[in-house]
Amino acid sequence: MGSKGFFYEIQRQRRLAAQEALRRERAVERDRKQAERAQAAYEKQLRLEYTQTRKAGVEALNRNLAQWIEQITSILVEGVHYSPWIDLDADRTTPALPPLDLGQYAHPRPAPQWTAPPEPGRLSRMFGGADKYLARVEEERARFDAAIVEHARQEQYRQEQVARLTAAHAEEIARIEQRAAERNAIVDARVAGLEARNPQEVEWLAGRVLARTPLPDTFPRAMEFAFDPRRELLAVRFELPGHDVIPSDREFKYIASKDEQRAVPRTKAQLDDLYREVIAQTTLLCVRDLLVADPVLHSVHFDGYVRRHNPATGEMDDPTIVSTSVERAQLPPDTNLMNVAPQVCLRSFDTLISGHPYEVEPIASTLDFDWNRYRFVKEFDAAATLDSRPDLMDMTPTQFEHLVRQIFQAQGAEGWTTQQSNDDGVDAVIAKRTPLIGGLAIVQAKQYRNVIGVSHVRELAGAMEEKKAGWGILITTSWFTTGCERKAREHGRMELIDGQQLVQLIEEHLHKRVLIGIHKRPRRKAPAAPQGPVVP
Repeated sequence: MGSKGFFYEIQRQRRLAAQEALRRERAVERDRKQAERAQAAYEKQLRLEYTQTRKAGVEALNRNLAQWIEQITSILVEGVHYSPWIDLDADRTTPALPPLDLGQYAHPRPAPQWTAPPEPGRLSRMFGGADKYLARVEEERARFDAAIVEHARQEQYRQEQVARLTAAHAEEIARIEQRAAERNAIVDARVAGLEARNPQEVEWLAGRVLARTPLPDTFPRAMEFAFDPRRELLAVRFELPGHDVIPSDREFKYIASKDEQRAVPRTKAQLDDLYREVIAQTTLLCVRDLLVADPVLHSVHFDGYVRRHNPATGEMDDPTIVSTSVERAQLPPDTNLMNVAPQVCLRSFDTLISGHPYEVEPIASTLDFDWNRYRFVKEFDAAATLDSRPDLMDMTPTQFEHLVRQIFQAQGAEGWTTQQSNDDGVDAVIAKRTPLIGGLAIVQAKQYRNVIGVSHVRELAGAMEEKKAGWGILITTSWFTTGCERKAREHGRMELIDGQQLVQLIEEHLHKRVLIGIHKRPRRKAPAAPQGPVVP
């Protein structure tokens, strides 16, 4: 190759190298751009997935929010599908009695059976086989006799174990049946108490009913009751959920451009209306369940309260925000309750709802008296037990308290006798309703033989303050000290009735002539004509 050809070859090689370098450079650039596009697509996908996740989270919040609002605004509609009836017979128990298991001692072992050894043949007998046979028989007989003795011993032991297991089984059966009988006796007593309208049993039933009322799990269940068997009126004080049961946010939105989740708040009017709806439906369902579960009840008084920190004192209190009294005839049947406007239905009764329940604006109970402070017992005619010139000191304390209650009822007042235990020093409650005056008075009846002193007046004053009563009346079979009468006058809202006045009141209003067998009673200086106790 000449110099010229060599030159051209070098040029060709250089062009090829340049082309290869350019190709490689373009391939690198192409790979770089492809990687950038892939990275951009990946980042775009990540942003899309992130946005979708945030949107899904907001949608889940809104879905949960809507489900909660649906649950708390359909309490009544869903609740009427549930039967509040308490089947007390279901509380009875039929004991499951375990069978007697004797195990390995159930069956006796078979007794040994005698099997004689085979007799020897003629040839064997000729060579002394007969003697050997007799010896073998004797040996087998001894072994058989020993087996018989051992079998008898084992059978005796088995029978002893059978007797032991049978006795233990009988004791276990007796214990199981005793426990079942005790439980069933409780049920029987409860049924009898309900039939007799015993307040304790009626209130127990009411508590069990409301404990099962289908309310959301987060709702409180605190409650207390007072039952008046004379009117078949059940007073209920029931804790309602606080205003935080209503979510303050109406919905949530996601602003993708700002990657921001925003809450859309409810207006004050929406919060108030939703909360009124919840407490109205809760109240109606509780009243409905109580009247359905106890068909003897004539009416239910329901006071709904909330627990909160008092904004003025910072202490916990429990103001009432809804109060209603519903007679059985007033409550619509379930088929109608499903279609009522709960707030309108509730207001059709003797109902008072807080004007601003969301702010927990307290209200007063629509019931005349604070029934929750008293526990009433069924009244009986104590006066009918009085024969000719009976001695009041011979009456039982319960009879004496009912007699005192009858004196006030004979004067046109309403009266109730409290339970003897946990009555906070109150033996009876009386009331007189008139267009101009009226109020609640508590009565302490002292069937004493000795003088009544100032400490009893102080006790009455304390009970009046505790029960927020307008009047207090202290009645005794004995008499009062001068200091006692002065203390009552200073208080201004007390009436003292001693034994002599009590005898005259019974004759005047109950038309019974009685005596009080106290021998050291002082004479009154200026006996006045009986004017009757001050009835509020």
